[in-house]
Formats: sequence, C-alpha cells, structure tokens
Amino acid sequence: MARLSRTKPSSGSTILVVDDDAAIVSTLEQILSHEGHTVLTATSGAQAIELCQNHTVHLMLLDYFMPGMTGEEVVRAVRAFNQEMQIVLQTGYASERPARQMLAELDIQGYHDKSEGPEKLLVWVDAALKAYRQVRALRASRDGLRYILEAAPELHRLQPLEDLLYGILLQIEGLLGLSGTLIALQQSGLLALGDDPPFEVRVGTGRFVGKNWYQLASDEQKLVLEAARSGQIQWQTLLALPLRAGERVVGVVLVDRAPDSSADREVLELFSSQAAVAIENVRLYELATIDDLTRLATRRHWLVRLNDTLRLGLRHGQTLSVILLDIDHFKTINDTYGHLAGDQVLSALGHTIGHSVRRSDLAGRYGGEEFAVLLPHTPLEGALALAHKLCQAVRDLEVPWEAQTLRVTASLGVVSLQVESINRRSAKAVLETARTALLQAADEALYEAKNRGRDQVVQAPELSTRAFQPEEAV
Repeated sequence: MARLSRTKPSSGSTILVVDDDAAIVSTLEQILSHEGHTVLTATSGAQAIELCQNHTVHLMLLDYFMPGMTGEEVVRAVRAFNQEMQIVLQTGYASERPARQMLAELDIQGYHDKSEGPEKLLVWVDAALKAYRQVRALRASRDGLRYILEAAPELHRLQPLEDLLYGILLQIEGLLGLSGTLIALQQSGLLALGDDPPFEVRVGTGRFVGKNWYQLASDEQKLVLEAARSGQIQWQTLLALPLRAGERVVGVVLVDRAPDSSADREVLELFSSQAAVAIENVRLYELATIDDLTRLATRRHWLVRLNDTLRLGLRHGQTLSVILLDIDHFKTINDTYGHLAGDQVLSALGHTIGHSVRRSDLAGRYGGEEFAVLLPHTPLEGALALAHKLCQAVRDLEVPWEAQTLRVTASLGVVSLQVESINRRSAKAVLETARTALLQAADEALYEAKNRGRDQVVQAPELSTRAFQPEEAV
C-alpha cells in the first residue's frame, strides 16, 4: 500500500518499489518516504504491472531477479502502455549483466547495484525524477503547441469581440484543464482617469461569471495590474497572463489557479501572443465597421454587406428582405432632455435591436435615429414577423435617464426582393438597380408608417429582380 512520510514536505512524486525481498521493500519504503515521496510497493511483476495500470507512477525501482517474471519482462510489459514512467532496475548480481548492456537493450533510465548502498540509489532516484519532469514538460509543450496551431484559425477569423474573448477563455481552460477565468481589457491607459477603473472585465467563466472590476478581490486586482505593468506572467496561487501584441498589453487573463508546470507557462505565453493579436485585429475591424454609440454596423459596412448579399442572391436565386426603422418624435427627446439623453435612447435601442435579430441578419445604424436590418434568405413573411417583434420591443423599452424613465416608439418599413439567378453580363446592372429600388421601397414604406400615425409596421409591395433585367437578358 501507499504510505506518505511526513518527515519532509511532499515531493509530489510517486515511486513504485518492486522486490520479492520483504526486508528490502521495507527499507526502501522508509528511505523514500523520508525524502517526501509517495511509495507504492509490490512483491511480484504481475502486481507491479497492475499498480502501474491503476496509479500514476513516476518512477519504478524494479528488482531484476524475481520469481514468475523477471525485471526485464516487467519492463517490456509496462512499456507497452506507459512510455513516460522512469524505470531503474536493481540487482545484487550486476556483474552478470553489465549496466551499459542493460541500458542499451531495455528502455530504462538506470541500473543500480544494490551493494552500492542507499546513497547511490537516491542519486538514481533524483536523476530519474528530474528526467520524468523534463519528459512531461516536453510533452506538454508539444501538445500545447499542437493545441495552439489548431486553435489559431478560430482565433483569427473575424467575429464579434465578445465571442472571441469567450473563445480565448475556453481555449485556456482546455490547455490547463480547469474552469474559472476572466479577461480584463485595458481602458484608455494603465492608470484610469477619475473614477474609471483601469480595466474592464469583459467575459468570465466559473466563479468570475458576471463579475466587474470592483467585484474582484484586492489581491486579484493587484495581480492584473502587475501583469499589465510588467508584461510578464504573474504566477502565484492565481495566474495573471498578459495579452501582449508586440510591446503593448491589450488586456490580462486571470486564471483561478496557477498551472502545474513551467511547460504550461511557456505554452500559455505563446498562446497569449496569438490571442492578443486576434483581439487587436477584431478591435481594428470593429473601429471600421461598428458604430460606437449603438454597437451596430455602420451605414457603410451595412451597405457593403447588402451588396454582397445581393450578389450572392443573384448567383444562387436567394430571396432577401430589408427593414428600415425610425424612432418616432426623436427630435422631441433631444429638445426636451438634451442630446445626451438622445444618445442614451439610441444606445439602448441599438442593444435591443442587436439582441432581437438572428446571427445571420445584420443590423446597422442607417442614419441619425434610423436603423436598418438586412435579412438574407428571408421571405416577406419572416421579415414581417421580425418587424412586428422589433416594433413591440421598442414600445416596451424603458430607458433610464436621471430621475425618470424615457419611452419611445418606432415606425418600420419592410420590403422583400425575390431574387432570380441571372447571367454574369447583366448582374452588375441588375445589382445596382435592385439595390436602389429595394432601399427606396423600404424608405417609402417607413414614411407611410409615419403618415398612418407612427408606432407600426408597413410592408412595401414585393420586388423581383426579373423587373430589373435588361430586355436582351430576359
């Protein structure tokens, strides 16, 4: 059975002593336990193999001459399922099998003559355990590098920042085999201005779910700040991993516990640089494509996606729809409560629209208080259903402003375009005409909703690309 000596602190290593001599087993168990190792014992080769299959053994001290199975036979049997365990053969008859010959013939890490005493054996033990740690580190680095290479395409595809950050946490948890992580992104600088925190906690898992900067413990905050200041991993009971893009730290990952080995640390450093570059790329992309106030697509980006969707539709014959939404009496909000209140309404409405559409749809800020939703592969019935849902969501929206709550309504215009595949020669002309007609029809439906009293949905007559094809192409 395993017995752990309390004479010295635990080494974290498990050693299996295999010998048919009970006195030798007892002596080695006492010596190794005194060194802080966990010791398992076996008196036969079959028992040793069973223990190796059911326990994590770092080193086996194996008697060469035993009844039933020799040490050599045990080595070959164990190596069939475990390549990392270190094995030191022991014999009282070393002269019969020279050490160099045994080391050459068998996958072992030492060959100890029992007559040389326990001190020489402890040298073999220390060397074998050191070798085990190196083997584990190399394997962890290799597996970690493979993990990073497999994760890289997912990291570097264009995606919403929140999705990317959550994916980074899942990848780190996969590397370390744990749960309980967060990503804090730097604000405008390392030192915050006024009451603003230096970091914004964007995503978290485990016990960090829903936490903001002020809800972190003071030692957790200090660890994040030090990792950002130094640009180096802070490795205590917790782990703070700086996300460095070149010389710039864009954020810090806080992990609920430190990794088990230096190999994990090296892999994490490699992964963090990949993650930081991915974050920077997404941020740059969002600067060009996302409206700061509403967090929806900019007008320019929305129109580019409309063109792309039309182009694909013309190639494959796919129907698409568009919704235009305009806030009713928005000027009254600005005139009565000020432009900051108006911005608050726009921000809240952007959040509502963004969470109401499907992932395949694209919502954008089309003008000052006007929004647009692009719905690929969506006929009129589906577009109308979403438009009525949005109209009700705006109606239900409550926007806190100072000591009161602001409420608004919206008017919506809906149009669908029946797209038929056409030849390439006429595609460009049809695309431009269809885009103009589509937006004009949605705009006219929107203003018809305004004229009918606002706070409602109006559908435009359905359009078809067949009407826009040049005569020679029909």
